[in-house]
Amino acid sequence: MNRITSSNHLNSGLKNTAKGLFIFTSIWVASVALLTFGPKVWWEYHALTTLLVIALNLLTGAMMLFAFFRHLKSMDELQRQTHLEAMALTLGITMIFTVVYGSLPTAQLLADTHPTNILFVMGITYMLAVMRIWISRTSE
Repeated sequence: MNRITSSNHLNSGLKNTAKGLFIFTSIWVASVALLTFGPKVWWEYHALTTLLVIALNLLTGAMMLFAFFRHLKSMDELQRQTHLEAMALTLGITMIFTVVYGSLPTAQLLADTHPTNILFVMGITYMLAVMRIWISRTSE
């Protein structure tokens, strides 16, 4: 297989896995919305229904995770290394932020914290880390 064919095959694989990742992530986000708003809006806190939606959320989360692994495997070495380093950085920053954020009510600096806020820190950190690492690698 020559370089052009190999490159086209890689790009095709990335597009396919990115599409799958987008679909499974969208399904997971929908299940999060259902879990967040469903008990109050649609089924009046019926415990069995809520437990089933929790199971659905866990299942769709696992499907999203496997889609991400497929996407990661379809990347070339530089892309994969960039994402792995961004994930390591994101894990460290999230861990540090979580400890500080979780201690704010104890220190009486906040009345209450919301764990979902940590997702914003994770998402923003990951996106910025991927962009920064990729730009620094490809501009050399």
